[in-house]
Amino acid sequence: MVADDDWRLQGQERYLARAILIRRSYRPYPENPRWDHDHCEFCWAKFTVEDEPDALHEGYSTEDEYRWVCERCVADFQDRFEWTLKSEGTV
Repeated sequence: MVADDDWRLQGQERYLARAILIRRSYRPYPENPRWDHDHCEFCWAKFTVEDEPDALHEGYSTEDEYRWVCERCVADFQDRFEWTLKSEGTV
């Protein structure tokens, strides 16, 4: 159980409560493919297609692929945010 004062909690309830998150390989945001990376909405881990130290290449995104959450933060916050998790092939 994550404490209410966890540093990663910054009001994400406003836009991620009860969201559907889809596990997928990272790709740039479809509405702006010039974006070369995104960050986890909680811990700010970096998602990119590039081979960079500590970069993540897979994770969970909202259905529109605008917001990304790393596996660790999904595990930590899934119950609190009541997420529905899906795999990309089952959408």
